[in-house]
Amino acid sequence: MARNKDRGILQRKDKAGWWVRITHHGRERWFKCDTKSQAKALYGRLKADIREEKFFPDKFAPTKYIVLRAWISRYLEGVTSKGLRNMQHYGRFWSKPLGHRLLTDLTADHLRHIQTRMLAKGNRTPQTINRYFAGLRRILNLAIAEGKLTTNPVKGVKFFREPVGRLRFLSDGEITRLRETMSPEHWPLVAFALETGLRLNEQFTARWDCVDLERAS
Repeated sequence: MARNKDRGILQRKDKAGWWVRITHHGRERWFKCDTKSQAKALYGRLKADIREEKFFPDKFAPTKYIVLRAWISRYLEGVTSKGLRNMQHYGRFWSKPLGHRLLTDLTADHLRHIQTRMLAKGNRTPQTINRYFAGLRRILNLAIAEGKLTTNPVKGVKFFREPVGRLRFLSDGEITRLRETMSPEHWPLVAFALETGLRLNEQFTARWDCVDLERAS
């Protein structure tokens, strides 16, 4: 076996071609390449993925080696709905405290502790906190569907009770009175919100790629 000066890149006498050897979570893995340059490129990419915890062990190793951060990336690759931006936000949030943990090591106790801490900070409403946990639940449900987990630890977390409100629309008279109190330059913004039903944040941060004119959505 000829060893290259680049650690982990080898040319094996018993098998043709160049090979990349890496160790991840104590497990040695080999990858065959056609050329030396290809092996160097692959070795660099795999090492970078391991450092950044973006290496997908599910392609090369048993389920027990999958970390949450890698699985979140895997989940986001398949999201094509309008909720992608929210899921990206939730993914970044959960990657900070738990991204390094293996999927199989996640427990309801970990999640309940984070839930309590989020509420204590006071910068998020209970309803908003529920959305973060609902996002994590969707991410882990995919892991169950693909056989990476047997149970979802979010099931052990009690969501906060949310008030049930009645949706009410302004009458024509109320809209007229509202318009009379508005300055002419500001009224178009209010009228647009009334016609579309957009929330404040949605109206002022929406981009053209969020609009589907064919479906009127």
